Amino acid sequence: MAKVAGSIPVGPIIFLSKHFCFSQFLLQFQKSQNLYITNLIDFLSGFVIIHLIIWVDFMKKGEMGVGTLIIFIAMLLVAAVAAGVLIQTAGSLQEKGLATGQQAVGQISTNAETIEVSATDGQDGSVNYFNQLMKLAPGSAEIKLSQVVFTFNTKDKTSTLKYRGTSGTCKKDNSTGYYTIKEEVLTSPLTNSTWYTFSEDLDHDGIYTDSVIVGAGNGHLQFNFSSNTGSYNYTIPNIGSAGDTPVTINQGVERISTTNVTFGKIKINGTTSTNGTMDANMITVYPYKEGEGYFTVVYLQTGTNFVEGNLQRGDVIKMCYEAPQDIGEDTNIRLNFIPKIGTSTLTEFVTPDVISTERTYLYP
Repeated sequence: MAKVAGSIPVGPIIFLSKHFCFSQFLLQFQKSQNLYITNLIDFLSGFVIIHLIIWVDFMKKGEMGVGTLIIFIAMLLVAAVAAGVLIQTAGSLQEKGLATGQQAVGQISTNAETIEVSATDGQDGSVNYFNQLMKLAPGSAEIKLSQVVFTFNTKDKTSTLKYRGTSGTCKKDNSTGYYTIKEEVLTSPLTNSTWYTFSEDLDHDGIYTDSVIVGAGNGHLQFNFSSNTGSYNYTIPNIGSAGDTPVTINQGVERISTTNVTFGKIKINGTTSTNGTMDANMITVYPYKEGEGYFTVVYLQTGTNFVEGNLQRGDVIKMCYEAPQDIGEDTNIRLNFIPKIGTSTLTEFVTPDVISTERTYLYP
């Protein structure tokens, strides 16, 4: 080992400066924490080796003096700094690991259970209004209902519903209850003298007075909207003399829109034999926001930590909602309760072969 007469061994110092430079070690830490850990292990290993070499050399040669003391103190300081960085990094990684673990547990364990699904108004062979009883799954954290998306899926239609709020009621109502925006079939004749008022809000202004009539001249349908968007004329074959010569109209789905606003779509299919009149069931209107809507919640049972608007441990809720279409017999249904955090609750079933009672139990 190279030495300078009357001084300390310099070989270990050269070794330290070449292979374990602390400034380079910090630079590597900034680039990558994984590389940092590796370099830290190398640094500490080399540090221990150097210390042993110097200590053994001191024991053999009996080296003393200020230089030796400086080197010894420097090694202690470097070791202290390295240990501090290691402890701080380990603490940071532990905190990140705990946070990630808690998020993972929340994503896996937070979910709800479906207890029962039933529907009403089944005396005509189909149902529209549904009730679903739910509670938290064992070990689940609470669920904020305002952060839940609920989907209702059939083979032909789908709806996406949101929570109406704590003031919502379990009845079909456009303003405070549950409802789903659906296609609308004009089940009564449309004439050139009487306006038909839609049950849906086509212009989305919260006022349910949008209407349609056979326009003057009998060659178009005139739509009037409650908002400031004015009216819209939809051209049809002239039906002014349909009483003499029946008029068959078969127009596919087309837009109802102005320059800036789309209100929905319309389809006309059928034959009219009355002057200035479109017969019942000839016209179907599809609102632009078809499938959107709201569900409401009633608490049947509350837990010890009850918070209105949440699904907590011990709560049993009844969800009230409307199907996106009339649900008939032997129909496949998929209901999905999707919280913002956690796993979704999928409920699948097939409606009975015969639906004839006011209330029909569907699940389990």
